Amino acid sequence: MYRSQSQSISVYILIICLLFAYPVSSNQLKNGDIISDWTLTSATGKDINFYKDSANRISIILFWATWCPYCKALMPYLQQVADEYRGEAVNFYALNVWEDGEPVKFMRENGFTFTLLLRADYIAKDYGIKGTPGLLVVDKDHRVRYIRVAGEDEISVIIAIEEVLEEIM
Repeated sequence: MYRSQSQSISVYILIICLLFAYPVSSNQLKNGDIISDWTLTSATGKDINFYKDSANRISIILFWATWCPYCKALMPYLQQVADEYRGEAVNFYALNVWEDGEPVKFMRENGFTFTLLLRADYIAKDYGIKGTPGLLVVDKDHRVRYIRVAGEDEISVIIAIEEVLEEIM
């Protein structure tokens, strides 16, 4: 009896190790991946197709929600980068996810000029985004060049974005 309990515990430990060794989601993005295309509706009611809209352009993609304090802290810094690169071949997309507030009003009241895209939950799931703010920098070939790491502070994110933009422009 003791031996079989020991073997059972070993099997459980092996199973737990295997679960942690492999990602739960096969759709977790990493640098170098080509992201999938999508079409979302903008705040003005226009359908935006990512591949078509971002052709030959670099894209900054923010997954955010009005209730997210980390999004609220990061967005003014992103707006500064957007202002700095105005007129350049860089698109800024704000994909609203898991929302229960008023994203259009929030963007307007805060003066954010990113392309606001609504109901992007399924895109977040497809890309393996599990929390907000999720942020990607994608090059002209739709390859991921930067992914914000959970817990990364605003200044580190902006420095990383600036470095990637400098490298790929």
